[in-house]
Amino acid sequence: MSTAEAARRMGCSESYVRRLARLGLVPARRVAGVWLITTAAEAAGDEESEAA
Repeated sequence: MSTAEAARRMGCSESYVRRLARLGLVPARRVAGVWLITTAAEAAGDEESEAA
């Protein structure tokens, strides 16, 4: 999800979400210069594909 969506759900600013991502405090990855926050469902899918 975008930093905007994550900020809305978390009740904080987008810049705070980006800072959490940079510090590794939220599961996220940077794609083409944009932070994408990993949701629990996406993380579960990633773990399953790594196990296979």
